Amino acid sequence: MEKSLYLLAELDNDTQLKIRKFEKIISGNGFIGRQTLNIPYHITLGAYSTEYESFLGNLLDKIWVDFTEINISYSGFGLFSLDVLYLNPCMNKKLIELYDFVSEKSYYKGNDLAAHTTIFMDEKENVYKIIPKITENFEKISGKIKYVSLYEFFPARFIRRIELK
Repeated sequence: MEKSLYLLAELDNDTQLKIRKFEKIISGNGFIGRQTLNIPYHITLGAYSTEYESFLGNLLDKIWVDFTEINISYSGFGLFSLDVLYLNPCMNKKLIELYDFVSEKSYYKGNDLAAHTTIFMDEKENVYKIIPKITENFEKISGKIKYVSLYEFFPARFIRRIELK
């Protein structure tokens, strides 16, 4: 698999802890999954070729100047291809503005923001088994996007993080 760089809109620490409860439910039921572990919960803003690392570092500097924390709430769950379970954020203007800013400055322009925070990736049978356990006591999660970070995958390499004001 070819390595790529990713800009991630990371959630604040309190929201991280709220979402980590799902990790405990998943592992407590004997599942591991294929989701990337040991990185903060986030919304992916974009993917880039590794040759753009310097450019993305400069873009982080611009984001730090132009953007502040973004309130976010999660209203429920969704599925991609029946094998990826994710939290579905309520879209808001500030998140769209951040995505548009990143997309506008990107060499890879896109117009699709499928904002999500992945919880569990596995065979669809395992996803089906865990859904009732995760969703039975779900309460809306509210928090903030507090950081934007740059990572390289795979394997994961943390490059840099900025804190939004």
